Amino acid sequence: MIRHKAVGVFGALALLTLAGCSSGDDKAYTVPDQLCGVPAKPELTKELLPGGDKLGIIKSQTAEAVPDYYCKALIDGDVELAIEGIWQPAGTTAEQAAAKGHSFDLRPADGGRFALRDDKAFTVVDCKNTEYKAERFSIEARLIHSDGDMSKKLQRFLAPFSDAYRKTLPCES
Repeated sequence: MIRHKAVGVFGALALLTLAGCSSGDDKAYTVPDQLCGVPAKPELTKELLPGGDKLGIIKSQTAEAVPDYYCKALIDGDVELAIEGIWQPAGTTAEQAAAKGHSFDLRPADGGRFALRDDKAFTVVDCKNTEYKAERFSIEARLIHSDGDMSKKLQRFLAPFSDAYRKTLPCES
């Protein structure tokens, strides 16, 4: 009877140890200072990504007359962070951009500059582009496998990232 309890305790400890190893704290990869050509603060990006061995970045855009831009951060082959950029008409708010992207139940933050949910954050930046009939550009940062409420970390990441992203866009004066 005592032997069975000891095996149970050791088995539980082994499971806890394995769970600790897979909890995402061990990052063997280097977090870059750019995501898809946009400067990003590694310390803020690191807060969003789980542990793993290899970080990969995929950048793409649609082939439409007004392109949407996509960036995905993969850890060991799994998409973990997805960033989407979309041209928007004048006056579009972060909450309106989220609604257009079929994201609901978001809460405004920082006077409406951001729209947040546990696993997503939206913001918009001014960026006039007559070719795309746009005055603004929305940016969504979404965690695919989030663990609890990550909205504040997403907001901390997206604040400087959106400013840097704007500088890479073809905005007119």
